[in-house]
Amino acid sequence: MTSVSHYLPFEKYQATGNDFIILDFMDGPLIDLDDVKLVSKMCDRHFGIGADGLIALAPEKGMDFRMIYLNSDGRYSSFCGNGSRSASAYFSNKMNKKNLRFQAADGKHKAILKNDQISVQMGDILSHKDTEWGFYAHSGSPHIIVEVEDPDQIDVVAEGRRIRNEFSSDGANINFISYHNDVIRIRTYERGVENRTLSCGTGMTAAAYYVAVKENLQGFPSFLVKSEGGNVMVNMKLDKHKATEIHLKGPAQKVFSGFYPLN
Repeated sequence: MTSVSHYLPFEKYQATGNDFIILDFMDGPLIDLDDVKLVSKMCDRHFGIGADGLIALAPEKGMDFRMIYLNSDGRYSSFCGNGSRSASAYFSNKMNKKNLRFQAADGKHKAILKNDQISVQMGDILSHKDTEWGFYAHSGSPHIIVEVEDPDQIDVVAEGRRIRNEFSSDGANINFISYHNDVIRIRTYERGVENRTLSCGTGMTAAAYYVAVKENLQGFPSFLVKSEGGNVMVNMKLDKHKATEIHLKGPAQKVFSGFYPLN
């Protein structure tokens, strides 16, 4: 007897090279997100669609949508800054709406879309700590910042994986950065992906916060952050070491859409 395939509609988006499978759950779930094997296979770059993570948009009372994020290992994760810009771009394209409110793993967020730029308000960063591996801050996801002379000269995968595993059993995202002439350059190793990614929104936010703390900046600083996948702006309000009104701004675009076979 021949098995019948069902096809799952999806869209693929990228935000400064961080790429995501987008699933629309607004009318109900399309797959079981607890199926780790299925999600990881869909994200696989050789045997699936290929992505750094998968995002499902579901209904949320009083909000435009709820963003459910899973890493490419098929497991639920914390907030994803670039993923939120991609999810906002998808919802905006669908509903023709430019001001959005959505729920994510770390709380409520706002997004504003103008031209090709999506600005997402991030969660506050109220504290940090210095560790033997580097500067630690939680910007929606846990991050360690390691300042180096030139991030391009670092073996991001080997060094990132070592620090990620030594830091804790849950790990953290590891960011190698430099700061010269008011520009932050960054290379990131992401837990859950367990590899270098072309950019990481929460990582770029944490890097901007690190520079603000190091330089003892106050008021409303703005940072240009350059990743391998493109550039973003990070703005925030600084009161001593407390960062509020943090906005991550950059592009996000649809790459393609298709149907994934479910046997």
